[in-house]
Amino acid sequence: MAMRVSDIGEFGLIDLIKNDTLYNPSDVVVGIGDDTAVLKHPPEKLLLATTDMMIENVHFVVMPDNGEQIGYRAMAANVSDIASMGGFPTHAMISIGVRPEMEASYIEQVYNGLKKCSKLYGVNIVGGDTVSSPQNLVINVALLGVVEQENYLLRSGAKPGDIILVTGYLGDSRAGLELITNRVKVSKKTEEYLLKRHYYPTPRVKEIRAALKAAPINSADDISDGLGNEIHEIASASNVGAVIWFDSLPISDAVKEVADLTKKDLLDYVLFGGEDFEIVMTADPENAELIAKVIKDETGTEATIIGKIVDRSEGILLFRDNQYKKIEKKGYIHFKQK
Repeated sequence: MAMRVSDIGEFGLIDLIKNDTLYNPSDVVVGIGDDTAVLKHPPEKLLLATTDMMIENVHFVVMPDNGEQIGYRAMAANVSDIASMGGFPTHAMISIGVRPEMEASYIEQVYNGLKKCSKLYGVNIVGGDTVSSPQNLVINVALLGVVEQENYLLRSGAKPGDIILVTGYLGDSRAGLELITNRVKVSKKTEEYLLKRHYYPTPRVKEIRAALKAAPINSADDISDGLGNEIHEIASASNVGAVIWFDSLPISDAVKEVADLTKKDLLDYVLFGGEDFEIVMTADPENAELIAKVIKDETGTEATIIGKIVDRSEGILLFRDNQYKKIEKKGYIHFKQK
């Protein structure tokens, strides 16, 4: 008979995560087990802090064997935020609200996913909270990171003339979700690629650090709500406009296959899909090609020039088929009016 969360209680849940949570133990004075964690802070660096909450039936659906993927994505979303600021992650706090009737083995899967991502990026899990949630599983990650004082990045540094670059490929995660929710039938190779990209995204910590070594980055953001949304965020914060060149957008053959089968415009995936956790950045035109080359040489990840920053008066536009079209601000919006 399966053990339920109500059978093991709060302390039983805590025991699930206690082991193997420190990957850089020299940075931790006190970890899990006391009222608060006690941490060391590197001298001459700025502290970064981010948090992200995921709620069952809003951000994910609980299925029998997807706990690890849910946990991994929860941590990866936060690591990506730290990467977009030019830094690297250090310490995490995990708070989780659990339905009492849930199987304890599923929550163990969630923690395994959290720890799997943490290990890849050298994140120490140093504490958190565990509570009962009557209706939905809730996972909240609070993540700390550090960055050199001269390297921290904001959305607000873009200026007319800047070149826009993006890491990796766009739309893969949204296409992967299409396979899950709409049961689109594709080749085995395409299915394996898209599901991996959806369930196990790659926060671009190494890529942004390589870019910073190559040349100054003027602004950056991670692509959590789709490239179209993030370009609006950068433009708004920087008081500029932007032009995106459709023919330059990095689109995988897998996304093209799904778009063809579903009869959807590629823009549904590439501009408005979200959760790719790639980095969009801007740089001076004389530095753009060097940045792309260094990212590729040092990490193996493609970095592509996809557009330019223009004056605010020109708006935010997509150049496609020799025409300019306004890019709408789309993406997942909480509390939107129906």
